[in-house]
Amino acid sequence: MDNLIGILSAVVSVVGAIVAGVMTSWSSRKATAFEAKLERERHEETKAEQAAKVLGRYREPLLLAANSLQSRLFNAVRDEYLPVYLHCGDPEQEDYARQFTVYTLAEYLCWVEIIRRELRFLDLGGEEQNREFTKRLLDVTNTLSSQKYERAHYRLFRGQQRAIGELMMQPGAEGHHDCITYPEFTRRLDEDPRFRYWFERLLREVDDIADQSEAGNARVIDTQRALIDLIDFLDPDKTRLGADHRAKYVEATPSPAPPPTSLTGSSPSVTTVSARPAAG
Repeated sequence: MDNLIGILSAVVSVVGAIVAGVMTSWSSRKATAFEAKLERERHEETKAEQAAKVLGRYREPLLLAANSLQSRLFNAVRDEYLPVYLHCGDPEQEDYARQFTVYTLAEYLCWVEIIRRELRFLDLGGEEQNREFTKRLLDVTNTLSSQKYERAHYRLFRGQQRAIGELMMQPGAEGHHDCITYPEFTRRLDEDPRFRYWFERLLREVDDIADQSEAGNARVIDTQRALIDLIDFLDPDKTRLGADHRAKYVEATPSPAPPPTSLTGSSPSVTTVSARPAAG
């Protein structure tokens, strides 16, 4: 009997030790998983904070670059600037008309590339605002690269957009990046053939913008509109740019044809033509 009791006690002790070990292991795994979950949440918060910091740092220069580009495209298509100065007979004014038009595009692409690089290892998909920001940038990128338009002028594929953005970058304060100024841009065009190579076609195509109709400039018009959407996102309260900087290009409505003049010189009578099809 004593032996049986001893055996049972030993069995109970062994089972208890096994159960205790299992519970300890389970508790340890739970604690480890919980700590890992907390660490992931802390990491996600850190990434969100880093993303917000990057967007805060570059919001202003991106906003101003987007505005400069949309304004230039708007006026170029509306025929208020380029047709006047591209062939005005003053070489300095003609160079400026072409070069600054291209600079506004290159400057915008530069700030987009800077932001892309600084956000490269951050996940921006977690918040609605970040997804919306990414969408607005992609709308401009996709419009510039799209092959759906009849005319190819000012088409830049994604790799070309990034290459131009990279060429425009220069070291900035505290290890960040900045965009080169317009004088530096023109100096490099004059002195660096490898730099100028990336802009030769765009410089020529400034004339195409001036020569094309609104239909032929559909890509340019759609880019201007996408930039306005980006500006509205970056400055929703219009604290930096007022409402006068938010106009999307609207194609001009063709004027109605004048009535035909009668051979006798008298005022022609006006006949109303019904759009209803003839019977039978």
